[in-house]
Amino acid sequence: MPLPSLRLLDRRRASSYLRPLLSVVPALLLGATLAACGGGGSSSDDLDLISATNVIGQADYVSGSANRATSVSALGLAQPLGGIATDGTNFFIADYGNHRVLGYASVPGPTTPALFVLGQDSFTANLPGTGPTRLALPASVSLVDGRLIVADAGNNRVLIWNSLPVGNVAPDVVIGQLDLNSDDPGTAADKLSFPVAATIANNRLIVSDQDNNRVLIWNTVPTANGTPADVVLGQTDFTGSGARDEEDGLTTPAGIWSDGFRLLVADSGNNRVMLWTQLPRTSGADASFVIGQSDFSRITAGVGQGALRTPSGVASDGTRIWIADSGNNRVLEFDAFPIASAALATDIYGQDRDHFTNRTPNDDNQDAVTDSTPSVRTLSSPTGVSVFANTLYVVDRNNHRVLAFPG
Repeated sequence: MPLPSLRLLDRRRASSYLRPLLSVVPALLLGATLAACGGGGSSSDDLDLISATNVIGQADYVSGSANRATSVSALGLAQPLGGIATDGTNFFIADYGNHRVLGYASVPGPTTPALFVLGQDSFTANLPGTGPTRLALPASVSLVDGRLIVADAGNNRVLIWNSLPVGNVAPDVVIGQLDLNSDDPGTAADKLSFPVAATIANNRLIVSDQDNNRVLIWNTVPTANGTPADVVLGQTDFTGSGARDEEDGLTTPAGIWSDGFRLLVADSGNNRVMLWTQLPRTSGADASFVIGQSDFSRITAGVGQGALRTPSGVASDGTRIWIADSGNNRVLEFDAFPIASAALATDIYGQDRDHFTNRTPNDDNQDAVTDSTPSVRTLSSPTGVSVFANTLYVVDRNNHRVLAFPG
């Protein structure tokens, strides 16, 4: 059975955006033993989990509360969602639960406050809103060729800044709405319903339109508000929005990646990642291969070297592929683009590298029991992955942080 979309999950939480999905107790002190082993027990010498090299959103590796268990500020995060965006200097995080995007002038660390905020009037505000300088559940950020792209999911729109903002200024273009004061969802070629990812590749805009169970493609980057899409994937036309599978269907798609020639889509509700070896120019195009299932007819969730459970994010450096396997509390790495379906992962983050069967969140000692705190090596529902300059950034949603790993 397909899992509910992020929007449905958030409706069920009502106004609880700021409560962590997994209750964790912040540590008072960061000790070397805790940083290596977590709070649930000692790691065995034969365990092999990859350690992070940087943490953003928390003061240390063993803290995991929303907004650092204090108040909203320039340092904390609340349920960040999609992957980060960076060009090596500028750095952006979609702080979903705080209805804002945080901007930095350099790659931040645990003590680095954001330089500016988009979507709010100050670092201490976090109410959702609609308008030229407001956001509601921003789900992802992307930085391409000097443009910033934000999937403003709660407002059913995608925002494009043609030059990088350094403060809370209005975007240049809105997609999915005719103006910056509207937020109505829809299914037509010029409408969106809870878009959770957006990027530009080879001068084409690509959007994961989650509640419409589709991905939309614009053959050129739009310059006018409300420009209709040219291509739809996951549906046979622009009027369909039902959950579908097989090689031409999607169910609650989430993260996307493209180099302008290939396209990867995290087909979250179908527990798989879809690969088009050529970025489609016609609607309803079949995917070439599937990751996470043995063929296109299977959508069962699983755990293993070739299985996925609610994958939410996907990234690549052009050779390797990383998948945020959210339901299994891990990130999988594949050392090459597949040339057939049912590819096997070659490495893993968040769980023991010698086994692909563990899936407990924040389980540093791998005893299938969640530890009392996160660690430098564990994950809890990672939903975003990004790669830049041989660094893998993982959005560790339920721990309200971003971790950096050597790529």
